[in-house]
Amino acid sequence: MRLLAAAAFLAAVPAWADTLHLENGGTLEGVVLKETPSSVVVRLKYATVTLDRSEITSIEKKALDEPAAPAPARLARWDRAIERVASRPWAGELRQIPATVIDTGILKHVPYMSHKSGLYEFNIYGDPDRPAGLEIGVYRDLLKDDAAKKECVEVMASLLGYPGDAEVLRSLNPARDKKEREGLTFEVTPETAEDAYGGWWVSVYDVKELDAARATEEELKQITVDEEDLKKEEEEEKKKAPPRTEPRKPAPTTTKARPQEVIYIWRAPDLKHARPVPRVQKHGGRRVYIRGIHRKGGVYVRPRVSVGGIRK
Repeated sequence: MRLLAAAAFLAAVPAWADTLHLENGGTLEGVVLKETPSSVVVRLKYATVTLDRSEITSIEKKALDEPAAPAPARLARWDRAIERVASRPWAGELRQIPATVIDTGILKHVPYMSHKSGLYEFNIYGDPDRPAGLEIGVYRDLLKDDAAKKECVEVMASLLGYPGDAEVLRSLNPARDKKEREGLTFEVTPETAEDAYGGWWVSVYDVKELDAARATEEELKQITVDEEDLKKEEEEEKKKAPPRTEPRKPAPTTTKARPQEVIYIWRAPDLKHARPVPRVQKHGGRRVYIRGIHRKGGVYVRPRVSVGGIRK
């Protein structure tokens, strides 16, 4: 059985390009991916965070010494993929969301990273630096929007590094289809499918890599947090909070003490952005993957934190 490594998440981090000075006195180091008049999207170590402009006093940008570009990967690594998604016109509200544990289909129990903007959702499965699969889809009002579906196909095509793969992808029937090419599966899944969770999806994945990344039930206990536990912790925090005579301000995303550690914690309100679950899952409630969890050399690595919903 693979073991879970409780590695300190600040270890072996790359040299960050940007420093964000926060209204509460703290700082956050990362790479600014996108700025809007109301928010800033920042890439961290195997995670992203979306901050309100009101939380930021200034941004200190530095040139980042990028290593020589590696040979194109067949599926783009997570940071390149997120940069590409963040550049799209519809990605103004892009944020990382809790990734609901999928309990059916080819993606069952494969850990993944999930981002959402409006009615678009983008997911990266398995090792973020060498994904086993990429997936992009739409919900609700966009389910009948052919232009939105074509946009999903084009975004996915831009993340494929091998000649010929994009052509196979573009040849899929947007109603429902599946094709294979040299070890990769290209698939369109309609919202009516059991494992679609109400969305229309276009995905590209390696079946063998998905199987290698699939977590056992025992591993899931270590790398996920239960929705009910998050809600209970939220209630406990409210009970412990001192009474106030003025309206309570929203809890800041960061704190002066070790701000990045706090950012890696899911809170109960974050669940409203998560992939909807149309039925009660077999384990009795919704579970989401710990933010920043990733798998290296067959070992799951998680941020080490001391507070909040992902404490184990």
